[in-house]
Amino acid sequence: MRSILKPTYHQTDVEIVSRQTVFQGFFKLEKLRLKQKQFDGGWSGEFSREVFVRGDAVGVLLFDPRTDQLLLVEQFRPGALYDQSQSPWQFEMVAGMTEAGESLESVVQREAQEEAGCTIEALEHLFKYWVSPGGTDEQIDLFLGIIDSTQVTEGVYGLDHEQEDIRVQLVSYTEAIAALSEGAINNAMAIIALQWLQLNRGRLQQKFKPT
Repeated sequence: MRSILKPTYHQTDVEIVSRQTVFQGFFKLEKLRLKQKQFDGGWSGEFSREVFVRGDAVGVLLFDPRTDQLLLVEQFRPGALYDQSQSPWQFEMVAGMTEAGESLESVVQREAQEEAGCTIEALEHLFKYWVSPGGTDEQIDLFLGIIDSTQVTEGVYGLDHEQEDIRVQLVSYTEAIAALSEGAINNAMAIIALQWLQLNRGRLQQKFKPT
């Protein structure tokens, strides 16, 4: 019996009638006209949707299970200006866009160096998820990165030519979870990563405990 949580899909279930680039800047916006097969077996009429073509990204939860500390970055995010009740400076995971020819793991290592001056000792892949498939093509591969917090230098990092101004902070697990509960940490990647850590922290502390 087929599980309802494993839907079947064939490329013939969707017909893209036309695809038009309506904006091209740092990112791209496309307008699609399409038809889709419906659950009753019939076909929808033709309709249009705009898709923000952003590309894929990686994110990494940087954690030292021996000191029970996390590395968080804080940076300005213009999208958060649209809710004036919140600060546009967000507490986040290290993250970055993937580039052609690079493995996901090498992108994670590169971003950890560029954004936090940090070396990752071990990596574990957690999830691959859609950011908001109703309007963007972006998918994120989320990783756990084990770090040595004694080798981390807090401060401001980032690449000048990319206008990055990124503050690096080490916080305790308790502080991070309190910030999550209070809504100070409220972006999707950080929420997913910290909730995963709540479930897996004991396993990591046992696996990486000092010998």
